[in-house]
Amino acid sequence: MKAILVRPRFDEVTPYTFAFAAEVLQWCREAGIDTIELAEGEAIRARVEEELAKGIDLFIHYDHGNETALIGQDEKAVIDLSNCDLLAMKETYTLACLSAKSLGVEVWRKEGKYWGYVEVVSFTTDALPEFQEAFNCGFHYRFIEGDTHQNALSRAKEMFSNLALQLVEDGKTFAAVCMRQNRDSLRYYNAQKPEEGKGCLLGLLKLPTKIWRN
Repeated sequence: MKAILVRPRFDEVTPYTFAFAAEVLQWCREAGIDTIELAEGEAIRARVEEELAKGIDLFIHYDHGNETALIGQDEKAVIDLSNCDLLAMKETYTLACLSAKSLGVEVWRKEGKYWGYVEVVSFTTDALPEFQEAFNCGFHYRFIEGDTHQNALSRAKEMFSNLALQLVEDGKTFAAVCMRQNRDSLRYYNAQKPEEGKGCLLGLLKLPTKIWRN
């Protein structure tokens, strides 16, 4: 298997997700997945298109997105509706807000498979290990363990639920709310068919701990 991992780092949020993605990169290397890392200055549209044109099996993107695009280091789209044909017949795994609403649907229509979220993705700084485990577990289930699409999705949602319960027990209520919202927002086409959706933007809410929205 050949993969591309795109992980920009350019604002207050992306250093956290950049670190989350490091675990995925380590898993890929340990599993013998031939992985091209496009990080920071390399995480731009031209480089993404260049590498995708060479032929890959798996496209991984950690971080910002919207309904129609995945965002790169220059805060411009690396993948959007005009070039998402590059993801046809491929697997996509992303931690981007909202992208499963429209972009993921288009990829699915082109016979691609798409792991993503239909709403804003949020996490809190008082529970970073728990959120990393939640965001990354589906990747491990599907691409490291080789589980089916449906089982990987079901197991991931169960992990989100279990972590939310643990966060409640730990008194991290805001984190638990975010965890449950992320669970409900998670989609995996082809484990399920797309549904209609809507949109949102990046936000930051300052509470007793910070809640980051991707």
